[in-house]
Amino acid sequence: MSEKYVVEHYRFEDKAAYERAQKEARLIGTMRKKYKLSNGTIALKVYQKALEEDVFMTVVGYSFLRELRIIALKTKAAAAEELPEIPIRTEDGAGKNDLVQGAGASDYSPKRLRELSRFERLYEGQRLLNKKLKFVVVALLVLVIAFIVIDFKSEYSVFTYFTDYKAKMEEELIHKYEGWENELKAREDALEQSP
Repeated sequence: MSEKYVVEHYRFEDKAAYERAQKEARLIGTMRKKYKLSNGTIALKVYQKALEEDVFMTVVGYSFLRELRIIALKTKAAAAEELPEIPIRTEDGAGKNDLVQGAGASDYSPKRLRELSRFERLYEGQRLLNKKLKFVVVALLVLVIAFIVIDFKSEYSVFTYFTDYKAKMEEELIHKYEGWENELKAREDALEQSP
């Protein structure tokens, strides 16, 4: 039994197309979080930019573009004549979506492959940066916890330095005065015993 490659209710026969659809689905999710797409003007701008940069090439992306087009039309952000149509990549010119039908990455133009690699590099770079930042945050957290533990175990901690220091100084002063008092009594006793 072959593996099922399903993204947003679309089944792909080709693993490369499936992986591309997953990336597009993640990008769409990011766009939904970042932009208020119910606003027709924003939906129109995202639609135009996606078409201009030729971002989507799977049925997942095409359905998202269709959704943006419908929002732009319903909110009257643009007239139907003003909106460019959604270009569909074909395998043999017969109108079949090459990614859904199982064509591999070798059918893409060199320009498209360069753009894909650029977006993939940006995505991977951001993922690597996120991992590094998480590591730095964890390291700083461990460092702060270690500082607090060491501080509580030391005689004079940052939290108790002034209160303990004052008490110790008072105690030393009392011992010093007691020592003087004992020395003074010893001298008085010595003077009383002498003839």
